[in-house]
Amino acid sequence: MRESIDFGECLKDSPNFRSALEESEYDIEYLESKLEKLAKLCNNMVESGKMFNQQNGMFINGIHDLAKYFVQDKEVVSTLSRFAQAMEEMQRYNTILLDQAHRSICKNLSNFVKQDIKKVKETRKHFEKISDDTDNALIKNVQAPRNKVTECEEAHNVLTAMSSCFAHTSLDYVFQLNILHSKKRIEVLQSMLGYMHAQNAFFHQGYDLFVDQEQYMKTLATQLEELNGKFSSEKKEMEERHNLVNIGKRDSESSLSSSVPNDSKPSDIKMEGYLFKKTSKGFKSWVRRWFMIQNNQLVYRKRSKDNITVMEEDLRLCTVKPVYEGDRRFCFEVVSPARSHMLQADCDEECQDWMVAIQSGVSAAYDARRASKILPSEVELSSRTNSVSIEPASKPADVQAKSAKQSRVEFILSIAGNDVCCDCGQSQPRWASINLGITMCIECSGIHRSLGVHVSKVRSVTLDTWEPELLKVMSELGNSVVNGIYEVCNIDDSTVRATPECNRDVREGWIKAKYTEKKFVRKLPGLDERRSSRLINRRWSVCKRHRKSPKRQLKSVEDKDSESKDSGLSMDGSGSLPDVILFGANVNSESKINPELDSSETSSDESDPDQTSSTSLEEFEKLDPNWLLFKAAEAKNLPVMLQAMSQGADINWSNPDKIGSSPLIKAIGSGSLAASEFLMLNGAKVDRKDDSGKTALHHATILGHTGQVCQLLKKGANQHAVDSSGLDAIGIAMQDANADIVTLLRLAKLNEEMKETEGLYGIPGDNDTFTDVFRDFTNMASDNPEKLVRNQSLPNDSNS
Repeated sequence: MRESIDFGECLKDSPNFRSALEESEYDIEYLESKLEKLAKLCNNMVESGKMFNQQNGMFINGIHDLAKYFVQDKEVVSTLSRFAQAMEEMQRYNTILLDQAHRSICKNLSNFVKQDIKKVKETRKHFEKISDDTDNALIKNVQAPRNKVTECEEAHNVLTAMSSCFAHTSLDYVFQLNILHSKKRIEVLQSMLGYMHAQNAFFHQGYDLFVDQEQYMKTLATQLEELNGKFSSEKKEMEERHNLVNIGKRDSESSLSSSVPNDSKPSDIKMEGYLFKKTSKGFKSWVRRWFMIQNNQLVYRKRSKDNITVMEEDLRLCTVKPVYEGDRRFCFEVVSPARSHMLQADCDEECQDWMVAIQSGVSAAYDARRASKILPSEVELSSRTNSVSIEPASKPADVQAKSAKQSRVEFILSIAGNDVCCDCGQSQPRWASINLGITMCIECSGIHRSLGVHVSKVRSVTLDTWEPELLKVMSELGNSVVNGIYEVCNIDDSTVRATPECNRDVREGWIKAKYTEKKFVRKLPGLDERRSSRLINRRWSVCKRHRKSPKRQLKSVEDKDSESKDSGLSMDGSGSLPDVILFGANVNSESKINPELDSSETSSDESDPDQTSSTSLEEFEKLDPNWLLFKAAEAKNLPVMLQAMSQGADINWSNPDKIGSSPLIKAIGSGSLAASEFLMLNGAKVDRKDDSGKTALHHATILGHTGQVCQLLKKGANQHAVDSSGLDAIGIAMQDANADIVTLLRLAKLNEEMKETEGLYGIPGDNDTFTDVFRDFTNMASDNPEKLVRNQSLPNDSNS
């Protein structure tokens, strides 16, 4: 770092000062040239990047145009479209990176050169002028004659004024030089830091995008290997057929006809091939045509695309005979009452085959006519049967997949508030945070990714695969519910909200303040306030969420008149406070229902032995985030669970009053797939034990919740963990004779052993069976949960 110029030397105007000044000025000029060069290079890089994006956009359009060529091949169209969408996402990220590079490097450094350095240069010019004027004043002062007192005094006064002006100017000049040398480090490092942040966000977004694409690309690679194998076998077969030409044309055609399956030809074609035909008009030349015997007719067509010409409409009226007269060989004649046709084959064998085929066609035409007269009803019945059998049984798989995907997108966006971005209000969002239950635009999704997966797990609504339990979580929350939690207070006219047109800094500041700092969340009352005399007699509860009985009304907890519909977070000092606060009552008790997820819980509400509308009452002193999360998990109320987490609840808290049960264990006891999935998405530990040594997997097995056992195993739950009595999950399942859960646990164990074998011996493991079975159980738990219910009894609080 360059040393600052001494102000004392500046006032003395010593040679050391002038030397330091000259070095400092040269350093600034050198710095200016380097900064201008760097800004120019950055500008060239940005322009090249824009040109690359332009060419890349044309390349992506070319991929879309290529997909139109494969319009009949839905698999290729789907793959090309998906890859093109991924490339478009990367192009958007690259555009954002170029914009950040231009702002952080070109704009900032150019402003530093044009403002700060330019100001120092202007001060330098003024300093040099004052310095020259001071030197001239010194010369005039020493040249003043001794005998001219007035002239001496005048010269002395001018010198005094110029010396004072020089001192001020030099001090100001040195001050600006020192400030500039100090500021240059900050400007350069700050500009580079902003650019490196942009690079980090670019590669992070690209990595996340291709992590989502990785499984699809692996599946496609496997399919390509199978297609390559099939192509190689077909190529070998075609080469073998091609080699038959060298053996002889007759043998070749025989082999080809024998190697082609019978169903390769339409059933009504008896024989087909090329024949020479003698024209009946003009010069009576011979032309080569493609002849066919079909539908008791003899027809032909040209080699190029052309309509079929009927030579003889009814073979029953025709006869065929060889022609031995004339110069041409291998000829035969087809004779009808009205006319005759001269035809020629390529060899004698083909000539004989055609004659036999035509004669057989004549006989077949007579037989078909006779059969139609004898059994007309059977022919009619057969035609009906054939017409029915050719109808497609169902839609193609790709059409069904496309329809299911569209249905999923429509369902997610139909949830309250999900039609616009949760943070900036941009319409048609195509990204979602699965652990927060919100939808967002692509710009906000980039900010959410930078927060980390412990805050927000981003997934594409259109490109990624969605498990049924994720759709359940989304259906319970939505943008309107979440904003009712994270945007409640401390928002006024001075708050800078994100908008669809705002820049990245405003968007990032708003999202971090909302989800990381939680500035706009209404806080629960503190411990001292909860113990105050005016609140000590109050109690609280959590409203339960019901899906399958929309007609059921919420029952009162104790007295319908004393129950509050407040969320429990708004505390006033009026003194007129209700006796019971019911959390979650201000949220619609009927969550959004997906037609594919209409059976959302393990058991229907009608068969649920607990018919109350809320959880048991708790003392107001216990109203803290951890207790609120625990009770919300019992009530299967995801909005209140998210509300508790926004207050800072520990997702893995052990309740000392409930034998150390965690919220996840309580959600398992409630039988809610959505509540369990929500907790695990937000970091709940699946293997956390209660005081009796039981994990969530133990409790799900005891209760016979097969869907939740499947859910926990997919999340990597340890099935070998034992409780205080020495029992693991499979031991409990075998005691209860629960065949479904035993099957799942054994299959998961087998899958573990196969993975260990793969790692030990390098043998690739095949987990297709494991994946298929668990997918079937997951779908059954979502669509037909009643089929998986083995034990309807719920544990008491003392045992849970």
